Amino acid sequence: MPKNKLLKYERVKRLPNVTFSVFGESPPPLSYPWYAERYQDMEKVLELGCGKGEYSLAFAAANPCKLCVGIDCKSHRMCVGAERAMAQGLENVHFLRARIERIGEFFLKHSIHEIWLTFPDPHPKHRATKSRLSAPSFLDAYANLLLPGGTVYLKTDSDLLYDYTRESVERWGGREVQKSDAAHGTGCGESGACEAVSAYEHAARSRGAAIQFMAFKLN
Repeated sequence: MPKNKLLKYERVKRLPNVTFSVFGESPPPLSYPWYAERYQDMEKVLELGCGKGEYSLAFAAANPCKLCVGIDCKSHRMCVGAERAMAQGLENVHFLRARIERIGEFFLKHSIHEIWLTFPDPHPKHRATKSRLSAPSFLDAYANLLLPGGTVYLKTDSDLLYDYTRESVERWGGREVQKSDAAHGTGCGESGACEAVSAYEHAARSRGAAIQFMAFKLN
């Protein structure tokens, strides 16, 4: 492991706004910090595959009455977002190091208001279709976590993933409620995600990629 990654890995383990999942251990969801009494009345927003947390921090800053939890399996990336959150005094954002396939272990049924999929890996090879974050198994998990009327948002530069998601949601029985092929600025959600631009999104826009957005409901 490169030295810089190793240093971040050691630092992130000591950050108070980061939770590590431990293989073989399954504490009850209520034991996790996002269900602490101080957050009891706050709407909860998840960002899956949060990377360095650029969108999670934007969500938290734009919505002080909501709690955002950024989830990723790469702790050295998460370290960057967690340290920035502390530097900015953002107390309404947490990070969880875990695989997204295990998301149901960490949150109560029907307790999440929004789920954001920000530039997830499109997994272009057919054999990897089941790994796309809008594959049926993931939609099942989201439906179990979302409150009735809760919303899933997708922001992507992949035509393949965008089209697949629309088809997958329709086959699952969900409904698309919003879409845009210019996902920056107004008209694409209320959580501050469209105003934020990550390093990845900036690079995509610089090479002329179209950023597409959609919102859908599963219950």
